[in-house]
Amino acid sequence: MKRQPWDPGLQVERTALAWMRTCLSLVVVALVAFRFAAHHSLPLALGLGAVVVPLALMALWLAWRRYRTSEASLVAGKRLPDGLLPLTLTVITALTGALGFVYVVLER
Repeated sequence: MKRQPWDPGLQVERTALAWMRTCLSLVVVALVAFRFAAHHSLPLALGLGAVVVPLALMALWLAWRRYRTSEASLVAGKRLPDGLLPLTLTVITALTGALGFVYVVLER
């Protein structure tokens, strides 16, 4: 029996769950930021919310896809998935930060 250098299920599953928790927390942060920004500029809040929330939901889908691809790649001995998920989360975080910055500037 050939010994594998990883646990065939749990390691990939734990990583996927961590990505999914991160994505869901970004959805919540985006919704809270939207609520605060809506007090000053509803069109701006709707615009940023319309961009950030779908991106966060797309990142959640990418996390699920990454889990499925990683599991299959490890079993087949192929390369692991690309960096699309981390890039998407970076964009979401930057947009949410921009929303927070605009809120702070408008608050003054």
